[in-house]
Amino acid sequence: MTGTLSSRLADISLPDTDEREVLLGSLWAASPAVVVFLRHYGCIFCREHVAELRAHEAEFRRRGASLAAIGLGDLRYARLFREETGITFPLLVDAGRIAYRGIELRKTTFFGLFTRENFAARARARAAGHRQHKLGKDPFQLGGSFVFGPGNKDLFVHISAFTGDNAPVSSLLAAIP
Repeated sequence: MTGTLSSRLADISLPDTDEREVLLGSLWAASPAVVVFLRHYGCIFCREHVAELRAHEAEFRRRGASLAAIGLGDLRYARLFREETGITFPLLVDAGRIAYRGIELRKTTFFGLFTRENFAARARARAAGHRQHKLGKDPFQLGGSFVFGPGNKDLFVHISAFTGDNAPVSSLLAAIP
């Protein structure tokens, strides 16, 4: 595939938890957007990541950026995730994995769930009070965190290498011009 990651996603439309269609490119058409692809709605690491984003949401907004998360699974589970995590930024549902395939997000293997990095990340997330919930649509899917800007510019790209590999919030903030 060619072009920027944001240009590959720009024309994809996904529903939010209120079933309104959102054209992904509209998220960063006028100002930068932090877009986080979740592994699945039950993922301990995804819950940890959105809690960190939520805690810094005001700082992202002060810098002129919006936040959005994209997850796999059904609408009912997305709504439950939103309620349980308390996020107020858009949560989009990619039940058909259209956006995930569009930017070629990786998957792990069964054995990848049992790496030293995974165990360390799990201990970190548990220490912060997060818990694993029901497995989602595809527990092998890996996520990613991006900052996209107007003109379909990729300002920051972090494609997860393992299940607990979330981009640091400080890196996301630093990528906002």
